Amino acid sequence: MTGPTAPRGLKVFNGQTAPDVKPVDWLVEKFLARGAGTLLFGQPGVSKTVHAAHLVACLVTGQPFAHLKTVRRGLRVLYLDFDGSWEWNHELFTAAFRGLGVEGLPESFVYYSPNTEECTVQGQEVGLQTLESLGPDLEATVKALRVDVVMCDSLGQMMVGDTNSGQDVALALRLGLNPARKAGAAVLVIDHATKSAAGGFGVPTPMGSQQKRAWARVSVALEREEGEEGHVTRWSVDKSNTAPFEAFLTRTTFTNDGEALHTVELEFIGEAGPRTSFKDRPDRGTETQQSILDALQDGPLQRGKLGRGGTFDRALLTLEQAGQVVRLGRGLYGLPDAETIPPPHQPLGNGGVVEVVTRSVNGEELGAW
Repeated sequence: MTGPTAPRGLKVFNGQTAPDVKPVDWLVEKFLARGAGTLLFGQPGVSKTVHAAHLVACLVTGQPFAHLKTVRRGLRVLYLDFDGSWEWNHELFTAAFRGLGVEGLPESFVYYSPNTEECTVQGQEVGLQTLESLGPDLEATVKALRVDVVMCDSLGQMMVGDTNSGQDVALALRLGLNPARKAGAAVLVIDHATKSAAGGFGVPTPMGSQQKRAWARVSVALEREEGEEGHVTRWSVDKSNTAPFEAFLTRTTFTNDGEALHTVELEFIGEAGPRTSFKDRPDRGTETQQSILDALQDGPLQRGKLGRGGTFDRALLTLEQAGQVVRLGRGLYGLPDAETIPPPHQPLGNGGVVEVVTRSVNGEELGAW
């Protein structure tokens, strides 16, 4: 059902001959779609591969991912591990499946790594194969194994070109990964974020050329945040060609069996709310001063228990000069009204021992405490 074709021209259609629009086939709603590219990026230490392993387990077992709607039937997932090898990561994937109640690795999870000997072909060094040349083999694998999702971890390890060059990145994505999209698979690229937004100071962006964002239909940022009960992970849409999901928080729990990783579980906590911008945050000195005052609410503490570093030194000096903190002697600090100091040689709340010290105010000694 097409319109007229000019000699040697483009095959076009108009309003009368246009085909019916096919709905987007979401494998994970507003995040991962069949035939489309998704970019998942984050800072070092945010555990991108751990979160990807949990996502793999959800897709293969047909279980929900966080609170987003996920197809209930199990999918076939191909994991392209360009960063690691099976020796390093098999324990992680096993733990992710165990976290969803599945013992062992299902057959519908398939794995490839140029760094794993079993993935070589007749002893040839497949690791020398570049992402740019991977397209035909990847397309054939997707078709032969009926792969639904291809995960690439990470992009820069297999590129022969420069990751900062828009032309090189666009070429690698088109030649290396687009054939899998054309074959009907959703393609998820795991990548690194720039360090400029580390610690919550700004909005993270993918490292290198922004052609990666241009290629992806959906781009999602992972950020580590401090929650009420420890570290949590913020998931937020960086870019989307459709209605994006609202930013949300998850918590990852690891369970060990001796020295071996046994179980990985991911818990959806709730919506993340607006990100605190750099201008909204108090300066580090003010934050450090407040943390010192909070720590001393329960009684005097040794300097080493309060903190260290240049910012801490300046914050403590500022509090001393303002009279908000007093030095009780030999590195022991407390609040001005700290009259609850234990008698000599009695244990503090932190297990320390108080020695006899001399307290003074405005240079006048008040005697031993």
